[in-house]
Amino acid sequence: MLMKIWMLISAGVTFVCIGTAQSSTISPMNSDLAIILPAQRDLRIAAQDTVSPLREPLLPRDLLGQVEAAFRTTSIGDALAEENSYADWTLVSLRIVPCSPLGMIPNGENQVLCWPEIRLVWQPILKDFRRYAVILKAFADDRAIHALYDFSPELVLTPSEAQRASALLNRIRTTLASKPTAPLAQLTTSELNEFVQLRDKASDYLIQSTLQLRTGSISENAYTQLDERPEFNDTKTATLFIQKLKFFLARSVPRSALKEMTSFSLPEGRDPPQLDEWVFIQFIKQNQKMVQQRILMHSAEDGRPLFDFGLAPRASQMRDEPELYSALETMNSINAEEIKKRVLLSPSEVKQKNNIINDRALTLVPNTSCASCHKFNDLRFDFHALSYLEDRTISISPRVRTDVLRDLEWLKKRSER
Repeated sequence: MLMKIWMLISAGVTFVCIGTAQSSTISPMNSDLAIILPAQRDLRIAAQDTVSPLREPLLPRDLLGQVEAAFRTTSIGDALAEENSYADWTLVSLRIVPCSPLGMIPNGENQVLCWPEIRLVWQPILKDFRRYAVILKAFADDRAIHALYDFSPELVLTPSEAQRASALLNRIRTTLASKPTAPLAQLTTSELNEFVQLRDKASDYLIQSTLQLRTGSISENAYTQLDERPEFNDTKTATLFIQKLKFFLARSVPRSALKEMTSFSLPEGRDPPQLDEWVFIQFIKQNQKMVQQRILMHSAEDGRPLFDFGLAPRASQMRDEPELYSALETMNSINAEEIKKRVLLSPSEVKQKNNIINDRALTLVPNTSCASCHKFNDLRFDFHALSYLEDRTISISPRVRTDVLRDLEWLKKRSER
């Protein structure tokens, strides 16, 4: 089989990425699929870094401006612009998803109708920040931006294959949006087999590229932990890893592949327990532009809309979006019961709803509220999924842990076929 090889050489570092349909001799582990970067300013990837061939920043200033503008009409106001500069925004983590579900119903079809994805998590990190009487080397403000990218088929497939993969992918997405309960019925057996073959080539290439980020003679066991990358235990390997990661991002996350952005923020003041309000927003690509969307909750049974959270739902430590509670009193009982099943309405429900909300085999992101996915950390006012709160160690939410487990299971099943 022909292999596509691309090479980038900079500062004496060579990074070769090979895409094939063959399985690797190295198995991906937790630290490969959830790459956690330290909250330090002297060794980082910044939003304004221009690593792509087009010299575009990884997080373009105009996209950050859209986020700032969307928050400006909410209780967040000008907090992002007042408390942070463009230069503060730092890549704190990324998720490698071998096959992200395309639908909104958690069933077995999501094991088939899925596509590889890369998710970047940006956060403002302040250097030498004075917190009361203490100078902190790195301080993370209580907000983040999640940027989701399709892994482009052009990176591994021939031009004709890439065109076909994009056509099938768009068709499946359109079908899932209009007929979420019966998408496979809209594809012939031949079309489904073709899609799976192309999907697997793209997924294999992404995983092979990710595994080649491993640096030095670090033991394979070091990657079993869902924790900061082991390369950061040594300055030399950390520097090399950052260089390799920049090359990987230059190739893998062009702006054209960005499909969705979500963000949440605390209002100005840097006092989560007292301010006690977080606002969520979402952008989806439409006609090659990122457009803010109303956030809807859909049924996990048939995909029907259950509740419209609006453009900027808000939540506190104790409650979700306030309008949801009054709506539950007047909507039909079937919809109300499903919402109550998959939304964390009070802290007393954490143990009861932990498994169902945090397992994508039972609840996909469209089947719950934004706040519900972010409120299962041990610290009640910590809403971070895979990012930092102030000067604490990185928060890894139960949802992220389970998602990584499901991704590893999917890869294992594929290797056994």
